[in-house]
Amino acid sequence: MPSPTSTTQTGNGAASDHNSSEAEQRTRVLVNMLFARFKAIYTHKFASAYATTEEVKLAKREWAIALKGFQEPLLAYAVERTKERYAWPPTISEFLAVIQTAYKAYGLPEPRQAYLEACSCRHNPREKRWSHPAVYFAGAETGWHNLSTDEERVTWPQFEKHYTYFVDKVINGEKLVIPNPVMIEDKSAPILDALLKDIAEQIDQNESDIAHHLYYLYKTNGTKIRALYRDRAVKALKEQGYNGNLPL
Repeated sequence: MPSPTSTTQTGNGAASDHNSSEAEQRTRVLVNMLFARFKAIYTHKFASAYATTEEVKLAKREWAIALKGFQEPLLAYAVERTKERYAWPPTISEFLAVIQTAYKAYGLPEPRQAYLEACSCRHNPREKRWSHPAVYFAGAETGWHNLSTDEERVTWPQFEKHYTYFVDKVINGEKLVIPNPVMIEDKSAPILDALLKDIAEQIDQNESDIAHHLYYLYKTNGTKIRALYRDRAVKALKEQGYNGNLPL
C-alpha cells in the first residue's frame, strides 16, 4: 500500500475545512487501497462478500468512517495479520480488533490509554517512566501545559493526531528515545538556559514544555540528524509563536 501524504495541521475556519477535506480524501484513498488488497488476497471470496457495485460503495463508506484517523503503516500491518488470521474478508469489527493487536505487537498502548497516561504524567514528564516513548513525544507535541489546563475535547484530538504520527514512525522501524533529563540540565551547552528562558517568555509557556525541542543541541554539530531535529524544532516553535532564530 503506497503511503499517501502524511498528517495535516489543525486549523480554523476555511483552513480547517480544507484540512478536513484533505483528511477525508486520504481516508478514501486508504480504503480503496485496502479493498484492492482484500480483493487480491481473497479473490472470489471477496466477490461473494461484495457482489454488486452498490454494495462495494456502501461498504467503503462504512469502512471510511471506521478507519478515520488511522494512517497507512498501521493499516498495512493489520492487512498482513488479517490474511494470516481470516479465510474470508474481515468485518470492520474484526479488522479493528487486528489493529489493536498491532499496538501490542510494538509495545504500544492503544491511543486512549496513551492519552490517559500522558494526562496523568503531565507534571515533570521527563522524570516519569513511560510505557513507550511514543506516548511521551505525543504528549510533548500536544503540550504539557495544554494537557494540564485545556479541556479534553480540545487536547484529545490533538494528542491522538500526534500519537498516530509517532506510532507510524515506530511501525516503520524508527527508534524513539526520550531525552535524558540530565542532558537537558547539562551545562556543557551554555546557551541552553538562556535560550530556554527566551523561548518560554516569548511564547508564554513553561521551560519544561519546550525543552524537548532543544534536544538537537546534544547531537554532533554538522550532522544530518542534528539538522533534522533542528528543522523540526524550528517548525514546532514557530507554530507556537516563537520568532527567534535557533542556533545551528
